[in-house]
Amino acid sequence: MAMTKKPLVAGLAFACSLVAVLGSSAVGVFDVVRSGRMPQNSVIVSLPPLPASKQARARPKVVHGIASWYGGPIFHVTANGETFHDNRMAAASRTLPFNTRVRVTNLRNGRSVVVRINDRGPYVRGRMIDLTPEAAEKLHMKYRGLAPVAIEIVSNDSRPTAANSVANR
Repeated sequence: MAMTKKPLVAGLAFACSLVAVLGSSAVGVFDVVRSGRMPQNSVIVSLPPLPASKQARARPKVVHGIASWYGGPIFHVTANGETFHDNRMAAASRTLPFNTRVRVTNLRNGRSVVVRINDRGPYVRGRMIDLTPEAAEKLHMKYRGLAPVAIEIVSNDSRPTAANSVANR
């Protein structure tokens, strides 16, 4: 039992000695924030720099999956209230917010396009994104219908969509 108390006693002794040495010159972070200035008798301790790996900018998350394309002669209204146009660079996603721009890269040939999410789907298991015929053509996947792709978010513009403005009336 005496063995388990030694680290605790040593830690408390160190903390008490630190308080005794620093005395009134110890400054809490919240004291500086409240007053807006550092007291004259305070000591500023610089922290070591972060390792280069942690300083590096975080890379955007890339998701891999299967893309398909959808469209046809019948135009319809997309899930966000816009009219579907097969000649626009747009896509459907089950989870991404409307107006999010994503870079879709065809992993077979390296071609990539940036599309805006304006619809919901695909509703077929195993597919990540549905592209308009124009986007599928630029990726050279329209003939096959499906392609393995990498999807990366480029920007997320969460402006209200037509469907939201109609719902709020």
